Amino acid sequence: MINAARALGHMSAPLWLGLGSWLESRDMAGLATTCFRNAAATTGHTGAEAGFRLGRRLLAEDRNREAAEAYEEAVRRNPAHARAWCGLGAARRRLAEMNAARDSYEEALRLDPDYAEAWCNLGEWRFVKGDAAGALECLERALRQAPDLLEALNNRVAALYELRRYEDAEKQARNAIACHPREASLHVNLGNVLLHTGRARPAAKAFREALDCDPACPEAHFNLATLWGETHHLANAISFIEHAIAVKGESAQRLASLALAQQSAGDHAAAELTCRKVLDLQPGNVSALITLAGCRSTRADHRGAIGLYEQALKTNPYMPSIYSNIAFNATYLPNLSAEQVFAYHREWAARFEASAASRRFVHAGEGDPDRPLRIGYVSGDFHRHPVGFLLRDVARHHDRSLFQIYGYSMERNRDEINNSIREGTEAWTEVLLMSDEELAAQIHRDRIDILVDLSGHTAYNRLPVFTLRPAPVQATWIGYFHSTGLESIDYFITDPYTSPCGSGQLFSETPVHLPHTRFCYSPPDYTPEVAPPPALERSGVTFGSFNRIEKLVDPVIAAWVGIVEGTPGSRLLIKAGNLDKEGIREHLRERFAAHGFPGDRLELRGASAHPDMLAEYGEIDIALDPFPFNGGMTTLEALWMGVPVLTLAGGHGVVARQTVSALENLQLTELAFPDVDAYIRGAITLAGDLDRLTDLRQSLRPRMAASPLRQPEQFARDLETLYRRMWQAWCRGERLPSDI
Repeated sequence: MINAARALGHMSAPLWLGLGSWLESRDMAGLATTCFRNAAATTGHTGAEAGFRLGRRLLAEDRNREAAEAYEEAVRRNPAHARAWCGLGAARRRLAEMNAARDSYEEALRLDPDYAEAWCNLGEWRFVKGDAAGALECLERALRQAPDLLEALNNRVAALYELRRYEDAEKQARNAIACHPREASLHVNLGNVLLHTGRARPAAKAFREALDCDPACPEAHFNLATLWGETHHLANAISFIEHAIAVKGESAQRLASLALAQQSAGDHAAAELTCRKVLDLQPGNVSALITLAGCRSTRADHRGAIGLYEQALKTNPYMPSIYSNIAFNATYLPNLSAEQVFAYHREWAARFEASAASRRFVHAGEGDPDRPLRIGYVSGDFHRHPVGFLLRDVARHHDRSLFQIYGYSMERNRDEINNSIREGTEAWTEVLLMSDEELAAQIHRDRIDILVDLSGHTAYNRLPVFTLRPAPVQATWIGYFHSTGLESIDYFITDPYTSPCGSGQLFSETPVHLPHTRFCYSPPDYTPEVAPPPALERSGVTFGSFNRIEKLVDPVIAAWVGIVEGTPGSRLLIKAGNLDKEGIREHLRERFAAHGFPGDRLELRGASAHPDMLAEYGEIDIALDPFPFNGGMTTLEALWMGVPVLTLAGGHGVVARQTVSALENLQLTELAFPDVDAYIRGAITLAGDLDRLTDLRQSLRPRMAASPLRQPEQFARDLETLYRRMWQAWCRGERLPSDI
């Protein structure tokens, strides 16, 4: 057809433009692009209009650099072409040229203040930059001009969701569906809101309605897969996303969804390749960078993960979770100093704490230092999680005549641990639906005296609430293993062995000691009996670790290889939840093989039910603690099952001394070593002393039962004494002195 047109001789720009529009209306995109390119080669305003349409076609094909060039030529020819300026902004946005994108949108709005699409795009730009409130203002402007504008309707739901205005988000999602009942993305957005607010079944219904609109909708397939947590659902999600790409072509959004699904399925190699494709199409794509960083973190490449998160911050510097992920990953790195790790945590505070100053609550002085106190615990982990297990017995043993306990829970689901903790509280509030301001106001209305963080920088934390100071005294305790970096949290609750004297410069909070331990272990009722050492029945000792494989950085692997190679007939058993995934399992094998470790001496196991996992400690003679990120609950479980845990004692910071603290409380400091060489020699020596292993196997549980680690009533009294001291200091207008 194009050749026939050319055979007629020279065609004018309007004819090329008209032919291109006709072809485009009939889904003949490739031919339409050629026509627009021919029309754009002419001069004048017709050439500018053709350049605009060419840019639009190229943008639809994710040919973002070419699209930007076409738009730039269009506005050069006609500087008053508002739609071309808007298109140029969209192309620059995809190229991660964020400031230039904003300038283009603003120029479009200067030319046409009622241009709905430009308001919509500027709103999306503000949303990506972390300004959800500003984004919402722009989107409302867009919808005043074009009430049915699909992108604005969708983005408004996303902005309301980000602002934690979940009821409004649900309402607007349903209103948008009424306007566009066959638009799959709107049903997906509704499902996301319902899922986040704990309504799994209605969310699943929304995702299925999205599939009714578009059977190949990748987001709906992926969300259903992750909702039910089943491998075959993930496989279906990947299949449908791949089909959508085959039918509709590669786009950054579809590929980013595919990468996330591949990562969730454990195919990290494929996820990384897909992320690279996304970033080729759209440099700075935050979703791809975060997915890629997650893959690196799972493989214990934490330095690489931090680098990718830092790239994501160039696009969205206002996303608290990225700063938290960077701080979290820094705690794994063996070559960072304690001061460097602390500096990463301070970056979160530098970005988000100062901006909350004008919104903080002011607390009047309190005259009665001895009255009953209200203690508020805030966490997303009041369930079958280390925090839940560690808190359960403490909650049961609080003296409720002197300490009224309030729980602020981010849980979406309840289990027996959650129910047990709730029974020990005066009041329980589900806070998932609350914005930071709403939750802070609720805490203030509850007249909480001491507010305690139990999440730190982990998932579902509410650190922004603490920056608003809803309680006069604020502290952080279990749930994280490092200073939060926030000055608005007054105290870090620790112990003399986890945080010895001389490390106070590593805390933004004031470190205060419980007398013995910051943990109190509560073994579940189904805990099996201690099994004999497996070395009695097989030739050779079995070393093992049930820690997360993210902790297995290269120096740890090198040390463990040295231990097994130095112990004839020994083997190494590693068990972790994500070792169910073949790709992750093979990558870990490759890392050990790179150290010359024979595969027949390494056994890798995936997840199992908790009772079964505890029973599997019966197959281990000696547990090896990773470093610098020690075991916490994992160490306590191993010790309770009669398995000695060997660790390094020379680390700095809470995360590197968790096992040291447990061993100090058991008076087994001979299992802690000052350096890696001593750690290796100590493991080899213990492996050769079967009598010592047998004695430890028989004595560890009784020793632990008699230690401060298993005295929940006394632990609760010690914690309450510390709370009372904090409160009395506040009543005097003071803060407790640092214990370190």
